[in-house]
Amino acid sequence: MNLKSTLKISGITTALAAVILAGCFIIATINQPSSAVGGEQITTTVIVTVEGISDTNPHYGIAGFLIPNDWTIDTVYFTGAYTDYMTFLHPDSADAEPGGLVDYWTDSLEVRYPSGPDYMWVVYQSSTSHLTIEDTVDVTLTVKMTTSTTLGNFNLGYFVSNAALDFTDVTYYDVSLDNPITITVIPVELTSFTASAGENIVTLNWSTASETNNRGFEIERSTNDERFAVVGFVPGKGTVTENNHYSFIDRNVSGGIYYYRLKQIDYDGKFEYSKTIEVDYSIPSEYTVSQNYPNPFNPSTSLEFGVPVQAKVIIKLYNSIGEAVAEITNGEFNAGRHTLNFNAGNFSSGTYIYTVTAEGIDGSKFVQSNKMILIK
Repeated sequence: MNLKSTLKISGITTALAAVILAGCFIIATINQPSSAVGGEQITTTVIVTVEGISDTNPHYGIAGFLIPNDWTIDTVYFTGAYTDYMTFLHPDSADAEPGGLVDYWTDSLEVRYPSGPDYMWVVYQSSTSHLTIEDTVDVTLTVKMTTSTTLGNFNLGYFVSNAALDFTDVTYYDVSLDNPITITVIPVELTSFTASAGENIVTLNWSTASETNNRGFEIERSTNDERFAVVGFVPGKGTVTENNHYSFIDRNVSGGIYYYRLKQIDYDGKFEYSKTIEVDYSIPSEYTVSQNYPNPFNPSTSLEFGVPVQAKVIIKLYNSIGEAVAEITNGEFNAGRHTLNFNAGNFSSGTYIYTVTAEGIDGSKFVQSNKMILIK
């Protein structure tokens, strides 16, 4: 073996354990999140310090991860002296390295560092060999993994080697086994909350991407954006990870401006308020489109328009070169003023144009375009 290094311990959440104090391929730092939401993708970087002299042996980057059985590894890659995306090394298949020193890695790792019934070792190997290293260098190993929705405290493990899973020589590898992370509940993720005014009613619509322990939503209304009163309740879905859509019709309205917010309540009594949205119940005498607010924005903004009669309204979003990139709404709207919330979390920064097209039941037609600016 050709590499030597000394250990330097630092990190965000972990104190390295089971570390070989003298060897050729040594974990120096592990930057791992201390907590994550169930189902979230996390990123960990492992800094490996190496020092070597020239030889003629092929060198492959090897990385092993001790994770819970219901987690998944998404992407693994080395940067620095070793620069390569890693490929999954199936425990029952031969590897690509000449000599086959990584064959049957499951037995090797399990015997040395048993995973137990609730964990598994997952191993990746670089697709090609790398140049020998003569100087002291830092190699960065990056792994992206997706947690499960199982809640609790877990200890992750990291294994690195630049040659093989050969435990007969301690200078071949390094390992860190005690890296704690806490998986917390999936919050109620509100993705949209809109209001529209019609004849003697205000209709509220909202959607969630996931819910945990959600008893339901109290609907609160105000006429001055200060003192709110409860006007209704809509039951939630408990704990779910799929999209859900809700609506509520407020029939006790007259002319004027109203403010609405949602009070999301858990089964244990904890609650959280949504943002407040404004509804102008007066019926406009003509078609109107207000500038989105805020503008510039990140990542959400509100779009307000008014229709003097019931109308089909289509709002499309275009990028700076005129390509349609989203259809924000396409449906029938009652006469009145309407506010839609648009989330551009999946879009890149830039200038966009949104075009509002309306066709009333009386045959009237209307088109207007405005500019919006997304800054991330």
